[in-house]
Amino acid sequence: MGKGRRKVNADSNALAGEVGTIRRTAPTRIALGYPASYKVAASSLGYQVVYRIWNEAPAVVCERFFPDSTGRGRNALVTLESGFPVQSAHAIAFSVASEMDIHGVVALLELCGLSPLRAHRGANVAPVIIGGPLTILDPRLVSPLADVVVVGEGEEALPVIRDALADAPDKETFLASLDGAASGLWIPSLNHEPPIAAHAPVDLIPAFAATWSKHAELKDLFLIEAARGCKRACSFCVMSRRMDQAGPFRAAPVERVLQHIPANAPGVGLVGAAVTDHPDIEQMVDLIVRRGHRVSLSSIRADQLTEQLTRSLVAGGLKSLTLAADGSSEDLRRSVKKGITKDHLFAAVTIAAAHGIRRIKVYSMVGLPGEQDADMEELAGLLKDLSAHLSLSIAVQAFVPKPGTPLANVPMADLPEIRHRLQMLRRLLAGKVRMIPTSPRWSWIDWKIAHMGERAAHAAIEARSHGGTFAAWKRAIENQGEK
Repeated sequence: MGKGRRKVNADSNALAGEVGTIRRTAPTRIALGYPASYKVAASSLGYQVVYRIWNEAPAVVCERFFPDSTGRGRNALVTLESGFPVQSAHAIAFSVASEMDIHGVVALLELCGLSPLRAHRGANVAPVIIGGPLTILDPRLVSPLADVVVVGEGEEALPVIRDALADAPDKETFLASLDGAASGLWIPSLNHEPPIAAHAPVDLIPAFAATWSKHAELKDLFLIEAARGCKRACSFCVMSRRMDQAGPFRAAPVERVLQHIPANAPGVGLVGAAVTDHPDIEQMVDLIVRRGHRVSLSSIRADQLTEQLTRSLVAGGLKSLTLAADGSSEDLRRSVKKGITKDHLFAAVTIAAAHGIRRIKVYSMVGLPGEQDADMEELAGLLKDLSAHLSLSIAVQAFVPKPGTPLANVPMADLPEIRHRLQMLRRLLAGKVRMIPTSPRWSWIDWKIAHMGERAAHAAIEARSHGGTFAAWKRAIENQGEK
């Protein structure tokens, strides 16, 4: 299932800034890829968990690779830790988080000299394993590429895959041994329909990282879960509405979180879709700060920001805050069950300013069903009022209807309409609030991909073959058939 080794220099810059790098040798090798740079991958808790769990057995070593992990003088991809050629691994695995990551997986497989499609790879080619948050949206999006799909949360399936790989003499035996061996394991060549997504039991939570790095996007943060899932009911969100796929809200016990945090970690990133819904979040943050760590939260709801929590976060080094509005007006936020009002946002900004926080970023969407120009005027007025208290920026993206949500069948707003809204907001803000928009065109591509099922992988292959541009993607989507 793959052998051989070629010595090359690893990415010394990345490794020089990393604490916790796992360097081992073992008879069985897994190459773990990420369809973005090391900087992004090192800030993905899910990717870090796979790396850690697959390195916990003596017979298996898991090493990482990225789009720029090329050997000296050659295009072949090699692993970060030892420079092992990826195409010589016993298995090649990928973590995928978003729709465009499908394109990244196609690119990485081609850079390994492998066909992206499972049906075109031979019995002697290493099995390709794919998991990650995108499988909650729809595991069929990656099934034409993968020999194994980990659907949903992987804590129970990952050790099963690792141990089966070490024991199996060939790919056929490996795949057969996995069929039905753990919740969420899907072998597309053996079963046409995917299983229900796996949900990790609470005793396997929290997930925690293996490393931290000064070169990571989340610089020098040891990532660990505070909570998993979401108990909210936002109409646009896969995580909060698809309880069968995303799983229920589960809060990690404070003492269990604390026991996994290394004493020498400079900072701690508490991760989760709804971190501030943890019933003991104030106590957790306070205890981590008292141990000498700076603390960052992956998400903060404006209606959950308290004086005590803010005080602890500031004591832990917090200098800026990110809040989500997710709707340009009060009526729109109410219509999608966001549950955040302008009073919540004002209260959060007031608390933040009182404790010395001087920068806040607000996230919102344009193009929600029923949105009018008056809604954009309301958002601009709110942002300008908030900016009177501190430096404010807004990151704006187009609303993308996702499968499995109450708004799944609502068409995305037309691109001219979204551009009009963004231009209007920029004009209304008149330089008083910095605006950071995402590309409406690529949001449109995400929308199309999300609803394509197995055709998404074929569209990604076609789009890559024509340069991966927006025009190439648009043509590939049309050729694969509309939603």
